[in-house]
Amino acid sequence: MNKKIIILLLAILPCIASAQKGRHFEFDYFVLELGFSNSFNGGPSERCNNKYFKGGEGLVHLEPIESLGYTPGFNLGLQFHHDCKNDNIGFITGITAHWWGNSYKYETPKKDVELTECNRVLSLGVPLYIKLSDELYNRQAYFYFGTQVDFNLNITTTQKVDGKKLSAKDYNEARNKINVPIIVGFNFTIINFRIGMTPMSIFNKDYEITLGGGQESKPFKDMNNMTFFANFAFTIPLSQWTVKRSYFLSRIF
Repeated sequence: MNKKIIILLLAILPCIASAQKGRHFEFDYFVLELGFSNSFNGGPSERCNNKYFKGGEGLVHLEPIESLGYTPGFNLGLQFHHDCKNDNIGFITGITAHWWGNSYKYETPKKDVELTECNRVLSLGVPLYIKLSDELYNRQAYFYFGTQVDFNLNITTTQKVDGKKLSAKDYNEARNKINVPIIVGFNFTIINFRIGMTPMSIFNKDYEITLGGGQESKPFKDMNNMTFFANFAFTIPLSQWTVKRSYFLSRIF
C-alpha cells in the first residue's frame, strides 16, 4: 500500500510539469512537498483498566506509565495553490500521504515488566488551507492555517516488552476512519514548518475484543484523544518560479 501511493504521486509529476511548460502559472500552480513529522501524545488515563498483556502465565493486567509519547513519521504530498490576484491571500488543497502515530507505555502492577506500544497510521489527506502574505508568489513566504481531512487507511501496532520487539498487529477494524486536525504553519521559499493538533483518537474507543475465558475488553477506551505534531518539509513549486532559480531546470523547461 505504502509503495503504491508513493509511486502514484511520483508518476504524475512529469505530466504536471509537461502541462505547465511554456505557460505562466503565477496564480495557479502545483507544489511538491516532502516532509518529516514528529507526533507527541500524553499517556493513557490513570483510570486505564482495559489493557492486558498475554504472558507465560496467561493474561496480565497493565497499568499506564505517565510519559510523553513520541512517534516519528513523514509525508509526501502534491498541493494545488491558487493565489488571488492581489497576491496577498491564497488557497491550498491537494492530496497528501501521511505516516504518523502515537506511543504509550505500560507496566505490570508489580512494576517488573514494561511494555511500549507504538501505533503507526497511514492516512491519505486532503489539505484545506488559507495562506496570507504581502507578496505570495515571488517571495513564497506566507503564513497559512486550516485543516487536513485525513482518511485513515491502515493502522499497525508494534509492542516492545523490556526492549524486545514483538510481532506487529493490524487494528484496522478498530480505527476511526477520519481525523480532522487543526493546523497552522509558515513557508519560506522551499522550507515549510507547521504545527497541529488532532482532537480525536485514531481508534474507536468502543471497540471490543474477547479475552481468555470470554471476558470482554475495550483496549482503547482510556487512550488519550489528542495527538500534537510538528512537521518540517521541503516544498518545491512546479512552476516557472522554480525554473528561474535553477539553471538545470531552465534547460529542460
